[in-house]
Amino acid sequence: MTTSMTVSTPAPALTTNELQRQFAAAAATMGDALEWVDTTREQAPRLDLEADRLRLQLKRCRDKAQRLALACELPPALGFFGHSQAGKSYLICSLAAGNYGRLETRLGGVTLDYLTQINPGNRAARLATRFTRQVDVRDRAFPVRMLLLSEADLARIVTRAFEPDASYHVPDTQQITEHLNKLMMHRQPEPVEGFTSEQMMGLWDSMIRLDARRFRHLNAHYWPVAVKLAPYLNVDDRARLFSLLWGNTPALTAAYRHYAHTLQHLGSAQSLLAPLSILVDDAMQPADGIFSPSPTWDIQVPVCPQFGEETGSQVTLSLAELTLLASEVQIPLLSPPREVLFEQTDLLDLPAQSARAEDGTDDEKDALFRAKMAYLPERYTDRHEMNMLMVCTAADKREDVVAVGRTLEYWVKEMQGENTQVRGRRKPGLVWVLTPFDRRMTESVHFDEAVQRHVGNPGDAWGALLAMDERGLQRMADYLVAEIRPEIRLNRLAELRDELYRELADNLLGRWFQKGEVADPAKKQHTVQTVIKALQTRTGVHGELLEKLLPGRDELHRIYHEISGQDAGTDPQDQTAAESFGIGIDIDLFAEQQDVQPWQEKQDDGAAFARQVQRYWINHLRGLPENEPLIALLGVAKPTVELLMEELITASFRLNMGEALVQSLGGTLPAGAREHEHHADRQVSRALTVLGDFVAWLGYEKLSEAERPESRINKGNKIFAKPQKNVASWKSSRRLTRLSATPTNSTAFYIYDWLVGLQESIMRNAGYAAGGEIPAQQREQLERLLGKLAVPA
Repeated sequence: MTTSMTVSTPAPALTTNELQRQFAAAAATMGDALEWVDTTREQAPRLDLEADRLRLQLKRCRDKAQRLALACELPPALGFFGHSQAGKSYLICSLAAGNYGRLETRLGGVTLDYLTQINPGNRAARLATRFTRQVDVRDRAFPVRMLLLSEADLARIVTRAFEPDASYHVPDTQQITEHLNKLMMHRQPEPVEGFTSEQMMGLWDSMIRLDARRFRHLNAHYWPVAVKLAPYLNVDDRARLFSLLWGNTPALTAAYRHYAHTLQHLGSAQSLLAPLSILVDDAMQPADGIFSPSPTWDIQVPVCPQFGEETGSQVTLSLAELTLLASEVQIPLLSPPREVLFEQTDLLDLPAQSARAEDGTDDEKDALFRAKMAYLPERYTDRHEMNMLMVCTAADKREDVVAVGRTLEYWVKEMQGENTQVRGRRKPGLVWVLTPFDRRMTESVHFDEAVQRHVGNPGDAWGALLAMDERGLQRMADYLVAEIRPEIRLNRLAELRDELYRELADNLLGRWFQKGEVADPAKKQHTVQTVIKALQTRTGVHGELLEKLLPGRDELHRIYHEISGQDAGTDPQDQTAAESFGIGIDIDLFAEQQDVQPWQEKQDDGAAFARQVQRYWINHLRGLPENEPLIALLGVAKPTVELLMEELITASFRLNMGEALVQSLGGTLPAGAREHEHHADRQVSRALTVLGDFVAWLGYEKLSEAERPESRINKGNKIFAKPQKNVASWKSSRRLTRLSATPTNSTAFYIYDWLVGLQESIMRNAGYAAGGEIPAQQREQLERLLGKLAVPA
């Protein structure tokens, strides 16, 4: 049973400080919830079945809460993305330039023009450039402030630098387990600075977004262990742990190790101060530095790491290390902008992903820089820094369309809303801007329309503006002034807070709470109305829903082989070739005379397999609400799908599915039978039969027709009743001469009978909710935790 403890409307006097406090409190509450799960799972068998996945989900939510708390501290920013560097500079200059249209900055007591002295010719940088009026560095020797990546960012970059080819070998379960077991021996007694378990969840999610198919073999065994293990490994061992992500490529493992050690050498600082020489030379002309297209990477640069308000001791980095590890360079603007609003709004120029050299001369450093430039938009999206994003030539090549489209789609969902209903509360924040420097104006071939189709529909996911002249620029400025207002950003953060609280209070934690000893029938009736009303309008995709409710055959094979101690990646016939041609008796004719037991029976491992199948299936159902393509196909809200899964799981316990699996999979087998009858296939088929029967008939196939509810579509019959024979005329030759007047729509009968059966099943679930098994003391603790997740009115 779930409990709703959230309030969707933000308080009228809501401020960023209040929101930050709420996100920080939610993160602390999730820490308490993790402890509650650990102590309660020993006394609650149903909770124990889901505890491992629940812990991961809570850590994922805590990572999100921590990121949103940080976002509340950051100033609003307007992002610029795309390959048209001249177009981006054109827009930035129109919005932020001071007197005489110049982007002037004062660094180390020297006044510089960004467009003529720091970055003339609109050279593409390998890091982001932030134009701001919020920073004032007073250190004349080190006047340039740069923000640094974290070790978690570095892991994402190195993984992106790996491009699998035909020789790439996907590790199997045994290899993954052996890899992790070796590293478990290097686990430190205390956490090592650089990675947290919450950051590991962020890395996991990032890999799924990058290429879910490529990393799916790591979901079952690698990630759950790595999330716990990584924070307790030193840098060298973490490099070995993550090497599976980049195919154990030695050069990339060495690169991760080197740059992670460099970050530790900087004290894991989040920012540093650098000398003016990385921007301009002694003659105040562009330097061989971070904006140079082909710099001298071995140049040594003295820098001072920053820790809050304090500056650390000077250390030396190579220009390559500084450029790769810096996420952005900050350019403090000198003159006031034309629009007052942009006094408080930063302008963030994101680098476009560079293309691979056609002559094949790219080296490991080039691959890392390409990966970093591709990753930076995701980093700023995760940190919720860009309130709006202006696009100038999104993709430069056809093969980049999908990757760029996926990046922008992620930004839209995070910053604007997951669906059309949420995004409809505001105008599009992702805006394609057509400038005189756009590829559509300078070349005949462009790929922006292909990226737009990937992102979504115009007016919902993205918009477009024309900025070809002064009037167009003014219209763009007016649009931005209206849409980048602080209250719009505040409302979006409040929406994210409410969704976070709903996920925790109504789903992850709320489903384990039951007020009192008796379930509330009114809540069950509300659940029925919510679920059935949603599903009865989507009968056309009912088959797809039932298909997704069942686990994959390959996954059950993997579970079986793990339990039997046999590698799922090997062929059982190869391992038991000799036994397959036996007769069930093993005699050595050259040994001394021995007693022969001609036909021994051996105990099957069905009970253990049954328990693991049940555990896997329950967690499979819990994961379906996170399946975005499925949610889009069904056209049903995520909370409704969560309710459906909860009721199906509860019904499976009410009908004692665990015992049904044990009975079907258990028993004894004659010696040699598991080889002759392909025992693994048979066990998996039996498990799928039990699960399939439940999904298809909801347990009503075991009841007589008299005990089933009345059908709403097949009047006068019970649900799932056998269809009546059609009235037809047959001649003596058994040839059909006349059909019935109205054909029977068996599909419609089944679908609506299933919905009626689900409705009755939900009502019968009263008293069987998971919260009923939670001991009273732990129930009180959970109630206090849920109380902390209530948004104040």
